[in-house]
Amino acid sequence: MGLFDKEQVILVTGASSGIGRACANELVREGATVVASGRDARKLEDARTSSSYPERWHCAPLDLAGNIDRLADWVREQRQKYGKFHGLLHAAGELVFDSLEGLTPDQARKHFELNFLAPVFMAQAFARKENCHDNSSMVFLASISGEHPEKGLLLYGSAKAALIAAVKAMSQELSIRGLRANCLSPAMIDTPMLEGMRVRLGDDYMRREIARYPLGLGKPGDVANLACFLLSQKASWITGQNFTLDGGEI
Repeated sequence: MGLFDKEQVILVTGASSGIGRACANELVREGATVVASGRDARKLEDARTSSSYPERWHCAPLDLAGNIDRLADWVREQRQKYGKFHGLLHAAGELVFDSLEGLTPDQARKHFELNFLAPVFMAQAFARKENCHDNSSMVFLASISGEHPEKGLLLYGSAKAALIAAVKAMSQELSIRGLRANCLSPAMIDTPMLEGMRVRLGDDYMRREIARYPLGLGKPGDVANLACFLLSQKASWITGQNFTLDGGEI
């Protein structure tokens, strides 16, 4: 018996690849029904057909960038189609390299919109009483960069730090209904995003970084396992937390 049953509907953003896809896959394996969102409809469909139980995976393509104003309507539309939600896993986001010297206002606004405002307003829409059950759970993908900022990730780390703070605040606000909200902050995970870092920063940099992980690089499934637990009722007394997943990074 899994952590969920098919009547429990979980909304997953960023489900077309990487950690979001791994989380959606694990959720259906654990018995849940998933409404999976992402920018690329083709990749979403590929993910659905390759999942363990494609009949419990529903594709709902959405490009969050530029669509924050319609998130409330979009979440309501998905609820009307698939029923009230039991959980939200927000994995959508984008890693962007930057520098203080080259930073522009437009770049900053775009980045914060996707990595901070989008999850906050997704939470607002999800948490409306008509859209989710009381005692539901929300899990947000933050980053180790939100706790340990480093050069080249000024906006990314700042946006993730802001998200961690926002989730702690919303967990207190929503506790009266039994709604829970937590963050996951992974370090290096073997995903397409990590390959982008290798291309940009070089093999030597990646070798030095990987050597800092006693347990090796993380896998998307390592994050998905904890996400599923936090979304389930097994974690009914856990809220307002930020969980670091770093394989013992030195």
